[in-house]
Amino acid sequence: MNARELIAGARRNLLLVILLAVLGTGTGLGIGLLQPKEYRTTTTLFVSVAQGGQSSIDQRYQGTLFTQERVRSYAALVTTPVVTRSVVKTLGLSLKPEELAQRLEVDVPVDTVLLNITARYGDAETVARIANAVTVRLVAVVADLEAPDPDLDSAIRVKVVRDAAVPERPSSPRIVLDVVLGFALGLIGGVGAGALREALDTRIHNEADLARLSGQPLLAMVPKDPDTQAAPLVGDRFGSRAEAYRKLRTTLRFVGVDQPAKVFLVTSPLPGDGKSTTAVNLAAALAAEGAQVALVEVDLRRPMLADMLGLVGEAGLTSVLTGRAELADVAQSTAGTHRITVLTSGPLPPNPSELLGTQRMRDLLRRLAQGFDYVILDAPPLLPVTDAAVLAPEADGTILVTRAKKTRRDDLREALTVLEGARGRIVGLVFNCGTVTRSDRYGPYVRDTAKPQLVGDTFQDREPPAVARRPRRGDSPLSGDRAVPPGRG
Repeated sequence: MNARELIAGARRNLLLVILLAVLGTGTGLGIGLLQPKEYRTTTTLFVSVAQGGQSSIDQRYQGTLFTQERVRSYAALVTTPVVTRSVVKTLGLSLKPEELAQRLEVDVPVDTVLLNITARYGDAETVARIANAVTVRLVAVVADLEAPDPDLDSAIRVKVVRDAAVPERPSSPRIVLDVVLGFALGLIGGVGAGALREALDTRIHNEADLARLSGQPLLAMVPKDPDTQAAPLVGDRFGSRAEAYRKLRTTLRFVGVDQPAKVFLVTSPLPGDGKSTTAVNLAAALAAEGAQVALVEVDLRRPMLADMLGLVGEAGLTSVLTGRAELADVAQSTAGTHRITVLTSGPLPPNPSELLGTQRMRDLLRRLAQGFDYVILDAPPLLPVTDAAVLAPEADGTILVTRAKKTRRDDLREALTVLEGARGRIVGLVFNCGTVTRSDRYGPYVRDTAKPQLVGDTFQDREPPAVARRPRRGDSPLSGDRAVPPGRG
């Protein structure tokens, strides 16, 4: 994961990053407030060798090296019971010698003969007394060790060069530092958690992910609309969804310049990606500019067009393929100025893929291509069944519909592999339920619902929702055949 992907993951998981940053800040503040006050003070000792005034430079140098060796030994004596037990008894502390040893820190600066003793305690005056008492006791212990015979002078001299002072402010807690540290750790943890979540989340979130993973052109990004489930047909012709389908319509004009493409298969990797909604609204957008459009439901497993458009579903494509009805008998038409000829699925067969792969199906597609400007096939998903792969070679182009935060990367790759294996021509991808950026919104434009609205390339008054009706002679290229379904004449 590179820096750009890390930043993108943090942005997509911004709430998690903020939550962990706030949690880290609160934890740092809580630790600072709950931590008891503690004071620190330091005393410094200077250790030297007792030498005569006529000593040579070499002797002094040798004495310094000897003293540096001795200082490290004296540092180890500070926390021993021989020092701490006497200090506890002298000051009357409510501490055990071992507890006092834990509150003492000893430091010997490199290449020096200095010894720094630091004491920590909850009272400012007491901590100064402890540090000074430890120093006095250490000097006495060193003198006893270096000169066990009281009649002889010690070769080592230990002198206090800095007494411990009473500290003016506590050394801890440092609330500001704890808060800043907690915020920093929380922020780092949030970014890391966001990156981990991003790495584990294989769903496609935006158009950039889709383009990078597929290598296919993005035909349109259909923005998310909470009302799509209840009203799949676009009602607001000036909305962003309507503009997305118009963009998809415009893109299809440039497919097959030498030999214009007419038959388009609309499918998706898995159910629920919005392929039926895309097929219906694409057909409506094509019809809005005056094209003769046939919408054929080739999803013979979970058909939806009859319910979406309010059409009759008892007879349809399977009736034609099995020879029980003619095309004009079961073709239906939507109401409105720009009508769409719809062929629903009809009775569900036990062998959909075999039925769609017959010569009758290929003949039907050629007939529709001759009689209509565009033929839109609403196909089943690619991965659960093979129906769409069977039809893909017969279509002039396949439109693969994906859905934001639902379609997974592996599913997209597998769907593209299936289409390539079936030798279907992939026109491009539709990214459904995406997020509209600020630059794509129509803020400056104001719609006047009292005036005619522009649909396609013509003006017309606003129409009510489409209502199914039976085609009449002259309505579509199918006129001339009987327009009465079997058993209803």
